[in-house]
This record gives sequence, structure tokens and C-alpha cells, in this order.
Amino acid sequence: MPNPFSVLLTVALCAGSLITATIAPTALADDLTIERLHTQPGLSGPSLRGAQISPNGKLVTVLRGRADNASQLDLWAYDSATGEDRVLVSSTDLTGGAAALSEEEKNRRERQRIYASGIISYQWDKQGTRILFPLGGDIFVYNLITDEVLRTTDTPAFETDAKLSPQGRYVSYVRDDELFIFDLKKEKEKRVTRGADGTIRNGVSEFVAQEELDRNTGYWWSPNDDLIAYTQIDESPVPIAERVDINADEIVTIRQRYPFAGANNVTIRLGVTDVKGRRTKWIDLGDNPDIYIADAYWSADGSTLYVARLTRDQKRLDLLAADPRTGTSRVILTESADTWVNLGLGLKPLSDGGFLWSSERSGLQQLYRYDADGNDQGAVTAGGMVTSLNCVDEENGVLYYSGWRDTALERHVYRKSLRGRDGPRRLTDQAGWNNARFAGNCDGFILSHSNLNQPRQASFHVKDGTRKFWLLENRLDQDHPYSPYLDSHVAPTFGQLTTENGTPLDYMMMKPAGLRAGEKAPAIQLVYGGPHAQRVANRWGGLFAQTLVDQGYVVFQVDNRGAGNRGTAFENTLYRAMGTTEVADQALATRWLADQPFVDGERIGVYGWSYGGYMTLHMLMQNPDLYAGGVSGAPVTDWRFYDTAYTERYMGDPVADKDAYDASAVFAHTEKLADPVLIIHGMADDNVIFQNTVKLIDDLQKKGKTFELMTYPGEKHGFRATTARKHRDRMILDFFNRTLRTE
Repeated sequence: MPNPFSVLLTVALCAGSLITATIAPTALADDLTIERLHTQPGLSGPSLRGAQISPNGKLVTVLRGRADNASQLDLWAYDSATGEDRVLVSSTDLTGGAAALSEEEKNRRERQRIYASGIISYQWDKQGTRILFPLGGDIFVYNLITDEVLRTTDTPAFETDAKLSPQGRYVSYVRDDELFIFDLKKEKEKRVTRGADGTIRNGVSEFVAQEELDRNTGYWWSPNDDLIAYTQIDESPVPIAERVDINADEIVTIRQRYPFAGANNVTIRLGVTDVKGRRTKWIDLGDNPDIYIADAYWSADGSTLYVARLTRDQKRLDLLAADPRTGTSRVILTESADTWVNLGLGLKPLSDGGFLWSSERSGLQQLYRYDADGNDQGAVTAGGMVTSLNCVDEENGVLYYSGWRDTALERHVYRKSLRGRDGPRRLTDQAGWNNARFAGNCDGFILSHSNLNQPRQASFHVKDGTRKFWLLENRLDQDHPYSPYLDSHVAPTFGQLTTENGTPLDYMMMKPAGLRAGEKAPAIQLVYGGPHAQRVANRWGGLFAQTLVDQGYVVFQVDNRGAGNRGTAFENTLYRAMGTTEVADQALATRWLADQPFVDGERIGVYGWSYGGYMTLHMLMQNPDLYAGGVSGAPVTDWRFYDTAYTERYMGDPVADKDAYDASAVFAHTEKLADPVLIIHGMADDNVIFQNTVKLIDDLQKKGKTFELMTYPGEKHGFRATTARKHRDRMILDFFNRTLRTE
């Protein structure tokens, strides 16, 4: 369940020892305010996104936010030899400014949580001479040799999901639910799919694939530029839900095909066509049409199309090897679980016809090598957890990956033999959260690094880990936007709690700087609690938590069982039991918090968004004696109101598993609500739809419960308008000031 509640400062226990703050104070000592949190320049400093190394290794390209508006992105390049930087493409020079987004593009960006504007993505060609980027609804290709920009589309329609073909001969994109290619040599466009008619759509990924399966495309080029695999979805089986988007200037009734848990999904086919758009060959996906296509991959030579086929209950993931010329297929490996199978990192083809595959069969995600027939050649990695595969250097027999070994609260970059014989060598020496983007030949990488006391930095490194130059040092000095607040920045404390069965839970805590000995302060427990999310980690986060601390609150957060990045045993406790184990773990943590000598146990509040909003309601209702009030943002109240792919993965079928659904809904506990609660929801939310809150309002009113409500016209799950974000955070702070303070 994607979650915008990422503004919290999260902290970590590093390699079993406490991390201490090292930020140097300045002469100024200001407290953070809600207004400053949402004012440019951003407090975390400049932003770089989409960092890539050119295929020839000569340039490092990034999307850089402007000094006066970090959300307006331009394309920049750094010389990899000197570190000198320059603007390649300004996002406002080509189109004259922002363009209205199509509904399809709005939805795609919402699914991917893209809130920036300007150039939001780009792609290098294989030769390192051209860069493709979408802008203002059209597609552009920048030629580095001639310093010219070719506009490949100029239509009233909005082209989406633009790609350069692997060999750089074509540009591809989707327009009006059909797939088109543009021949860069002939400068001509050709449509290569047929049959879109409103409910039948070609080359696009369906709602749940984007929202829950992390598949944001519906087509895949073969490595030789000759074939394209694409999905054809038929949305007609999906029930139409009428959703009212309430905006300030209008009320719009949207008829949306939304697959509520238990309802029909789209029917889906996978076809292969050539660049001339001749007859499509449909791939045999098996006898059961009620499946998900998790992803598709081409073999290195293009002779085989691999398809990751996921069952509706998500307990079985099959990898099919298909012949793109005939459409025949066979299952070559299977992952299965009694609970659910996480999709992992997918498939990486190798030049010998084999591939690398990620699996959680050991309990923690690792990489395994297979031959071309799907025979397991053994584990390549072991110990800790692999979180991303960064690069494979087959010539030298090594691979590079990110993950953790000693503690899940750090992330590092490692080098490892492709044959799995030697132990991994860690390439990152700075404590914290490290991710890498490698050059295609693995000779260098761009490192993204942050920790509790350092906003995100970016640097260019050679393959042994040595830093060559900074892309963004982002030093916390007197010129940094956060400089006025360094004196009030609070060093967090960290540790672990233990559940009744001995499971360790990581927590973080921040105390107000001016808290005197013997004084007890109110506390706010920040919560998310759902699967595939980790909130306690040694990385820089948002600063809303610091604002609460500056207001005199102890801020506390714990990762309960069910949270991500700690393995299947930790996560699977949620199976058919949402609203149980994770609530009990949070209650255990609250009782511990209340016993601390500096915390007033009678004045503890809780705040969460999305799954955290759901958790806030459960915590208040299941344990009303522990809390003095809570804020529930965009909460799920009944999992029957959420989509198929996410909900059924954890909760099963709402008919067959009716009792589990009934028990997990907040309505099983609303009678016990006794604490003040503020409910917040965007009135155009198409993820956790507003109906969740409407039903809660009705239930609480019928039971005579009092509550506070704040709704936001036009806002979706992640608020976009700065004014709405400011107002929301002021409401939250005001609520806690009224309910947790005694003076």
C-alpha cells in the first residue's frame, strides 16, 4: 500500500550501537515552523534525481531542481573527468512552460508518486549520443553531437511511457491506448498495435499493476530492436465505481473502473509484434485467465521472452519461457509460499543464456543463478538481505548489489563474485543509507548517501568505491537552508524492544532539547505499520518530527512486526490478520514509552497516514486507555474498499475469508472509541477512496461518537497543493496542542 507519510525523521540502531548526532550548532537557534516546512528552498537542500552515467562513461547526467523551486527539474550533465557541470536542457525553453497533463498521465504520476514538474524522466541511447525525454505531453530527443533537439511528437494528445529502443533506432510511446514507434532515421511515425476501443487498451499497465505490482509499463523491446512484447488489457470485467471528486470550483462524478477486493480484474493478454506492426503472436499464458503479469523480460539474444505469471491469490509465481515467434511457453521455475510471494528484483539475463533471479526462499531476499533451461545453479549471495541488483560485469565475473548484512537499519553497496565463491566486499564506508546507480559496464557508479544527520548527497565513484568527485555535497554549513535550525536539531535515541515471542522491534525517540530533569513531556507516537515499509532507519527523512519536538513533544516511532526489509518471518504475521499483531506491537511500545521518566503517560497521542491512518484508528479503539488522542490521515476503514492486488495478497478473498475482513475493519472496534480523534482525507483520493472515511463518519454518528473531521477539496492520496499541506500540518499540530497539553 503506497504511502505518502514519508515526512518523518527516521532513525536507526547502527551495527548494534547507538548513533549520536554530530551536527555542529550555529549562532542561530530557530524552531521549525509549519510554514517553513513547506516553503522553498527545501530544508533538505538541493535535489538531484534520476542520476545516470552515459554509456561511454564521459558524462554523469541528473535532473536538478532549481534554486528557487526544487520541484521544477532541468537536465544537467557533469564531466566525469573534471566534475564540471552544465545545463543540457532547460525544462521551460522548449515548451514555454508547464502544460496541462492528460488524465492518463496524471494517474501514472500519482501511481509513481511523482510530484515534480519539468523533465521528470529521461533515457540515454546505447551509443551515448542521444537522450530522450518527455516534456509537456510530447517527446523530445536531444543530440549531444549536434547540440540539437528533435521533437518527435507534436500532437494534441498526450504521449506516455516513452522509450528509446535498445539499439537506438526508434522512439516508442503510447497514445490513445495504442503503441506507436518513431523511426529516428526516416523521422516517420508508425502505429504498431490495433484494437483499442475504450475498454481494450494496448501497451499500458492496468491500475493494480502500477499501484501494487510496481509495473509501470505495458511493453518491452527486444534487445535487437526487431520485436516488441506488449500487454493488451480488457477492462470491461472490472466493475464501474462512481467516485465523486469534490474540488473547490466543481464537483465531478468520475466513473472509474476500480477493482475492489473480490471483484473482477482486467483480463490480460501478452502479444509480440514487429516494428512494422504486422500480425501479433499471442503468448500462451496458461489455462487460467485470472492472473497477474508481474513483469516480462527478454533473454540477452532476444530468442526467449520470459514472463513472470502470478496467481490471483499471489501464493505462486511462475516464470514462463516463451518463444516469441510461435507463442508457445513452458514453466521453468516456480516460487511459492503458504502466505504470499513478494515479487522481488525480477530477472537479469546473462550472455550465456542463463539469468539471475531473486528469491526469499531462505527467508531473506538473495540472488540465485539459473541456466537457460531454468536449472538452479545455486545462490550467488548469502547473509543479510539483497535489496537491489546494481550491475553485472560478466567479463570479470563480478556483480554489484545493495543491501544489508549486520543490520537492516543500514544500506550499503557490495561487490561479489558472480560464481558466489567469495564473501562480499563492502564498497561504502559511510554509515547510513547508500544506493548506487552504475554505468552499463560497471566501471563507475553514482552514490546516493544520507544518514540521520546528513541530507542526501550524491557523488561519482570508480568501481572500487573511491569517490572521484561530488555531484551534490549538500554540506550542512552556514549556507545550507537548514542552517538556522541546527541549534534546535535534536539528537535521537535508539534501541530495541522485544515482543512476547522474543522478536526484536527497532525504535527511535527524540526528546525536546529544553526538557529539564524530572519534567514530563507529552509524546506523539508516529505510526505506519503496514507491509513493505520501513520507517526506522539510519537515513535522512522529513522534518515534521523535528517540528513536533521543537513544540515540546517527545516523538517516538517503532517498526512493528509486518514492516518490510526484515524478512518473511517478520512480515508474514499480517497474513489474514491485519489490525492485530501490528496493533499489539505498537501498544507494547506505547506502554514502554509511558514508563519513561520524561514522558507523561497520560498525554500520549498517535498520528499516521494511509496504513498509518488505519493503525491510528485501531490503536485508539483497541487500547483507549493508552492514548489521549490521535490523528488519522486517509485511513482504510474496511479492506473491502481497497483494491484486489494489495488486499487479497494479505487478506484473501472477502467472501471465503469474510471473518478475517470483518475482524480487520475498524468497525469491529468503533464502539470503544473514547479518545479525541481528527480524521483527515483528500476529497479526490483515488487510492484510499473517500468512501472509507464516509462510512466511518456514518458509523461514528450512529454510535453517538464525537470526532473532528477535515477534508481537502481536489486533493488525492498525496497532497499536491502547498496550501493544503500547510493547512493539514497546522491542523495536526493544533489538534495535539489542544488534546495533549495541560496549560
